[in-house]
Amino acid sequence: MTNIKEKLLIFIVAYNAEKKIEQVIQRIPTEIYDKYEYEILIIDDSSTDNTFEIAHAFSKQNPELKLKVLFNPENQKYGGNQKLGYRYAIDNEFDYVVLLHGDGQYAPECMEELIKPLKSKKYHFVMGSRMLNKKDALKGGMPYYKFLGNIILTRIQNIILNSNLNEFHSGYRAYSIEALSKIPFEKNSNDYNFDTQIIIQFLLSEFYIYETPIPTYYGDEICYVNGIKYGKDIIKDCISSRLHLLNLFYKPEYDITSSHPLYDIKLGFKSSHTMAIDSVSPNSKILDIGGGSGLVALELKKKGCNVIGVDLSENQENEAYVNFYKRDLDNINFYDIKEDYEEIIMLDIIEHLKSPEDFLNKLREKTGLNKIRVILTTPKYCFYYNKNSTIIRSIQLW
Repeated sequence: MTNIKEKLLIFIVAYNAEKKIEQVIQRIPTEIYDKYEYEILIIDDSSTDNTFEIAHAFSKQNPELKLKVLFNPENQKYGGNQKLGYRYAIDNEFDYVVLLHGDGQYAPECMEELIKPLKSKKYHFVMGSRMLNKKDALKGGMPYYKFLGNIILTRIQNIILNSNLNEFHSGYRAYSIEALSKIPFEKNSNDYNFDTQIIIQFLLSEFYIYETPIPTYYGDEICYVNGIKYGKDIIKDCISSRLHLLNLFYKPEYDITSSHPLYDIKLGFKSSHTMAIDSVSPNSKILDIGGGSGLVALELKKKGCNVIGVDLSENQENEAYVNFYKRDLDNINFYDIKEDYEEIIMLDIIEHLKSPEDFLNKLREKTGLNKIRVILTTPKYCFYYNKNSTIIRSIQLW
């Protein structure tokens, strides 16, 4: 039996990189091509030089390479260009994507060191850090003002975000597509602060970030970053994410459900859990949508209820459910669920759906004629001090 190779997208963002783009491709280790089912994707962001023509000609001269060269007819900026590449990686079902720059600032030779932690499945995002060995950063030609700025900004960002990264500002990165597909990166800025925003999103999602040392190289490449504006933007992003968590300020890019959504049940006082459990009829048949860990279902089982679970993640408490359906709630077909049920509980789920209206319409279509009672909770976002308060409703879908 042959081993199935993992799929790797080497994504090269390019803008006015005509002097370096060929060298960047040539420096990719050939072992990468043997180890993975790979594709190299270059997206030229409407360069004003011959970057696209040179890269396209190289692809024609090297037909053995799985190399695709695209051109943005309008400049999408650094963040916008990344959005295109990451969407391509997700839609084409790659396992990993490595972000490389077409100007040669980051060493393709280190690529496997970025991919390796992802393959362990312990980490979801790997950054090549120039600041793990700070002396090497200066030896590699990092201008002293950028060196100090990197240290100061990273320190401030770590304080605001309660994180512990050595560098926020490296553009050499590798992502697990499984994790990246759960991040709302397309809501981010199209500018250079995209890189900070996606780090914040991974932190909020509680995905694991790994830093690996990379060599520093500064040559004759042109820097298009406005340092003052960049510094203001990334600090603003960090503060905005904190204010969002405090419900003082809403930012859709940070409206993220943790990748580890299991939480402790709130018993012993008036809470959304106790109100929902009290509202359920004893000895009834219950459909628990988005039940997660199954802890609420276990309490319902004590009331003599038979509980059917539906969630995207596998339930942790198998004894809580008489049956369990692993389903994506945004694309669910309720006709797949064959069991009968008398009541439905949905605790703090509806606000996370892409289209709550479509979801409820599907549920109404399946259950409305049977007069199924739905017990639904959702957080109140009207006032910051009501973060933990909950609206609970019992409704009929007919």
